[in-house]
Amino acid sequence: MRVICFLAGMLLVLPVSFRAQDTSAAHVIVHRSVLVNNADWKAQPDYSFHRIDAQGSHEVVQQTGADRCQTVAVTMLEGSPYERLVALHDKPIGLHQQRQEQTKLEREIRTRASETARQRQARISKYENDRAEENFLMRQMVSAFSFALAGQEQMGGADCYVLKATPNPNYRPPVEKARALTGMQGRLWIDKVHYHWVRIEAEVSQPVAFGFFLAKVKPGTRFQLEQVPVGDVWLPKKFIQTVNASVLGFYGIQSRDETYWSDYRQDTLNAANYPLPVSR
Repeated sequence: MRVICFLAGMLLVLPVSFRAQDTSAAHVIVHRSVLVNNADWKAQPDYSFHRIDAQGSHEVVQQTGADRCQTVAVTMLEGSPYERLVALHDKPIGLHQQRQEQTKLEREIRTRASETARQRQARISKYENDRAEENFLMRQMVSAFSFALAGQEQMGGADCYVLKATPNPNYRPPVEKARALTGMQGRLWIDKVHYHWVRIEAEVSQPVAFGFFLAKVKPGTRFQLEQVPVGDVWLPKKFIQTVNASVLGFYGIQSRDETYWSDYRQDTLNAANYPLPVSR
């Protein structure tokens, strides 16, 4: 079901060439946003941040403590990200666990510093290949959807164009992971001044089968992504994903995951001195 997680990244950037005769308002707006949001996507590795990962709604996590909710500090270390646990259920980890995290960090620093050139290249290549895969899926968006201007609204303090995205019936996904696009529809809020993506909402409107029809993503699967300005770029702030799926036609999968980003800073610090988070 990881395919659903790719969809938020897909909607951040839409690198594609447009036909000269296509002058509709919606496509002009999307076209202008391409370069801006491509720059935002490329800038993401330049920033350290805190990320909260929660299974189940954040309110349920706080009330019951039954689901996983953790905060990690993410920063680049020798060319690829390093994640350090700093809080559980919005409470900073205790001194004993802090020392364990510090020991793991120091061990990883030594490991990465002593890598051979081949090992370092393999590690960085894996990270870059993961991003390249997302970038490939991003390129499918304009082909997969038809866009229409639905109005204008203020969102996140920004005046935005609102675009409606519906499936293009002529789209043929080139890879399995892009198949989910054929059954989705949504709305996009685009900053009217600089054409950054501000908010994205999408949902599965018709079932989509995967893996020789062994698995099926159903209506009720949806996600919401919000971004926030950080200096001259816009970066993720909140991602909520609800999955409704089945395997072999009878095994049901229902889940809700929430991710929150905060405390962005250009990555001049290293993993060793990134501070503890404040609660959201």
